[in-house]
Amino acid sequence: MSKPISENNSNNSQNSQKRAQKQPNPLMLALVLTGILAWEMYPALIHTAAANAGAIKNSLAQRESQEQPTPQQLPAAAVPKKINSSGLALNSLNSEPGNFAEGTRQNPPNQLPATVAATVIQELSRQTGIAADKLKVTESSRQSWPNTCLGIVKADEICGQMIVEGWRVVVSDGRQTWVYRTNARGNVLRLEKKAG
Repeated sequence: MSKPISENNSNNSQNSQKRAQKQPNPLMLALVLTGILAWEMYPALIHTAAANAGAIKNSLAQRESQEQPTPQQLPAAAVPKKINSSGLALNSLNSEPGNFAEGTRQNPPNQLPATVAATVIQELSRQTGIAADKLKVTESSRQSWPNTCLGIVKADEICGQMIVEGWRVVVSDGRQTWVYRTNARGNVLRLEKKAG
């Protein structure tokens, strides 16, 4: 005996609803992945956001101190306890160890960060077997690479099409020279092929 058509239709719609619930929304997935890429590839945005947040915090503090009467001008019972949650968030952002914004303040803008240099030397040492203490960075310059592959696309590789700030780093052992491309944090490295 076959089931009535209306019962089959309701079963089909329930099954399709279950499948739809199990599959991620492609738009949300794309937004999340774009956010992760932006976070990894644009540390300058983090620095700018932290710097802007600090400037906003300072201007708000100045404005509040100018507009608010001092505690001495108010009776003791009238002084409210005030918790500024945005100030707490900014303080925690600026006090984190290894904060990118603090690291860039200590490093001049056109000087290769020591962490990036160390990462390049360690990678080259691992690739060639040459001791890291025999390798030396001889040149470095800031670069804007055309994609997330730093302009060096490997076969069957998909690269995000966005400008990536980073470094061109030349390393030598005294006899040979290697040229690496990195992103700003040094966690993405590409070795340029030697000419000739």
